[in-house]
Amino acid sequence: MSDSDEPIAAGDKEAWLRARGVEIETPEDRVRIAAEKAAALAARTDALERGAPMRAFKYVMIPCDDDAPFVECEARCGLDEAGDVLPLELKSRFAGGGEVDANKVKAQAVRTLGEQGAGVSKDAIMRETKDGSTETFALVRPSEHNGWCGVYLYLDEVGMLKGLPPNRRAGRLAMECGFDGVNFFGDMFIGRVQTKPAPMRSVDFKLSDLDSSAPWMRSATMENVEYSKGLKELEAAMGRNGGMQTINMDGSGGASAGGGNASSMPSGKADGYRWEQTEDEIELVVDVPRGTTSKSVRVLFKPRQVVVKINDETVCDIERLYDAVRPDECTWTMGPDEVCVSMAKTDEENIWRALVADS
Repeated sequence: MSDSDEPIAAGDKEAWLRARGVEIETPEDRVRIAAEKAAALAARTDALERGAPMRAFKYVMIPCDDDAPFVECEARCGLDEAGDVLPLELKSRFAGGGEVDANKVKAQAVRTLGEQGAGVSKDAIMRETKDGSTETFALVRPSEHNGWCGVYLYLDEVGMLKGLPPNRRAGRLAMECGFDGVNFFGDMFIGRVQTKPAPMRSVDFKLSDLDSSAPWMRSATMENVEYSKGLKELEAAMGRNGGMQTINMDGSGGASAGGGNASSMPSGKADGYRWEQTEDEIELVVDVPRGTTSKSVRVLFKPRQVVVKINDETVCDIERLYDAVRPDECTWTMGPDEVCVSMAKTDEENIWRALVADS
């Protein structure tokens, strides 16, 4: 896709996103999906009680205790049961485990919802999650390249709010897949979903799949970079055809939805980098030598500064950002010859007129 291509018709946007593993939900969808999940759980329980034909698949537990071993687990579902069954399967594993911190609830709600979030209460969060709540983070989305098999992390949706210990091994795994600055809390799980041929279904993810030489992990970073580029091209095409809403693209099931049209907002280039923005994020792409690995890269975030280093040598240092960002919500991914940095704006109402503030 390029600027010379025909704009994507608005009616084709959703199909394009869904074909690339993006989950798009309206409020009506959420009600329907909740009802379907409840029905699926009841059907599975009934099938087990009746001794109906079942199938088993593997997934792996990643304990937050660095000294505890990974555990290969097995789940069972109906022989023809479709969809990703792990969120429902693991829900009860995330029940309890700690008291939700009221101050953290309010801070997180305000970051996510703005002023409306100030009215979100601890009791409301507790009611919604008392029986457990599973959040999903996509390490690799289904694509033709990987045989339409996505690999996902499953975590406690309110693990951070409960003050659960950090899961450093899951964070390192995400880094190996091209995500950095992502923090996870509590025990987690990793599984695989195959979307084609239909129907979508949970399939085996074994301990051996966590080996760094596993095919899915070797290609994860490049697949995520290509996915990100494809989304930016789609946004540009939709912008030429009246704009589009930015969809939550982090795969976590809820952290960074935003709106905006980067192609209609100020952007720019300088020696060694280029940048653009949406309503809630700044995207900074820093040129690096081809062959640079993610292990040699470090990106440091401060409210008004971002620094990119390779082997401890600074290649980009923006000391006076135009406005403040949220360091704990900033991430980066590694491309073949670039580091792609995403910075969450503190003030989502503010359109940046430049990357660097006037001195």
